[in-house]
Amino acid sequence: MKKFKFSLEPVLGERGRIEDEKQRILGERRCELGAAEDELARLHEEFKRHSTVLRDEHKTLDSEQLRWHYAHLEYLDRCITTQYGVVTQRRIKAERARVALVEASKDRKVIEKLKDKRFKEHRSLRALIEQKELDDTNNRRPTHPW
Repeated sequence: MKKFKFSLEPVLGERGRIEDEKQRILGERRCELGAAEDELARLHEEFKRHSTVLRDEHKTLDSEQLRWHYAHLEYLDRCITTQYGVVTQRRIKAERARVALVEASKDRKVIEKLKDKRFKEHRSLRALIEQKELDDTNNRRPTHPW
């Protein structure tokens, strides 16, 4: 009997490549999300630092320094608001990439299950044929009268 050959092997290979690409994209999206979250944390830290300086040294600062600190805090507040939007958008992109990866994985697994099923059928058929050949061989042996 012939060796097992899965006719949809090229499809399985392509689905595997698609899944790998989706995995790569998800990794990129997660890195982008991490960078956006790090930037948001940095902005929060800078806002906190300037707020502390303003609160602790308020009496010692002249009007120009106070104006500069308040203006910078307003700027940081706008940056933080904008960065929240960036983080949200990157979370959405990462989630979409995750869903696409799950779908690609399902598509590949469907073909893998079909391959496994056909391999088991092939193995069972081969075992049946081998058993029939053994039975035929045993039936052809001459029987001895003793």
